[in-house]
Amino acid sequence: MTAPIPVLSPPSVLPARQRIRQAFDRAASGYDAAADVQREMSDRLAEYLAQANLTADPAAILDAGCGTGYSARWLAQRWPRAELALLDFAPAMLAVASIQHPGATVICADIEALPFGDGCFGGYWSNLTWQWNDPRRCLAEATRVLEPGGWLAVATLGADNFPELHHAFSGTDDYGHVLTIPPPERWLADCQTAGWQVRVWERRPVRRYFPDARSALRSVKAVGAREVEQRRPMPLSRGAWQGINARYEQWREAAGLPLTYDGVWLIATRP
Repeated sequence: MTAPIPVLSPPSVLPARQRIRQAFDRAASGYDAAADVQREMSDRLAEYLAQANLTADPAAILDAGCGTGYSARWLAQRWPRAELALLDFAPAMLAVASIQHPGATVICADIEALPFGDGCFGGYWSNLTWQWNDPRRCLAEATRVLEPGGWLAVATLGADNFPELHHAFSGTDDYGHVLTIPPPERWLADCQTAGWQVRVWERRPVRRYFPDARSALRSVKAVGAREVEQRRPMPLSRGAWQGINARYEQWREAAGLPLTYDGVWLIATRP
């Protein structure tokens, strides 16, 4: 029986991040039905972690940004003796995860300010969470809470997401309609400079197809990623939508209108 994971008092969420948390709270009830990209990213991360042939048998694993707990099922099966901590800053997501994983430690906190002491975990897992945060701060916190030799497994997004939407919305207004994410090579360089042993680094597109532009946008919003359109204070006019649809149609393929995620996967061990 492993010792309980010591949990400190989590700091409050910064006001600038409240809107993102509220968006994920609203998406929680229908998240699993819509999160097929998230599941694909998680499944591929699990494959990469298994292929890395790590010999470590961690006593405790952190699922940082656990959502409704999809990834935790694989983690619990792979390391059944490990104490599993599920962390997310959206309470509604955690409510679902806690039902699915009653034996796990469940914490509502910010991934950039983890409420744990140094070296608490032998493994750190995060699937599609770093892109909503400062990846360098996420890496710094992962470094702090991991023990020497502990493994890091991250699936996130690069800087080139949704080029189809970017093109479709171009010329509509001056508002940003696509999430801005820093290039992942920055924090990969930080990781290498700090002495981490990078076992896997993969970057490839993950693509889905839709019948029209509104369906593509709904798919993004259904998983809480409302940054695509939420920055605009007023609804788009009918004429604006006609222009958006016309520009999006230029991307149409036999399978439909593509929507491309810039997928990034990292497996590394801490020095």
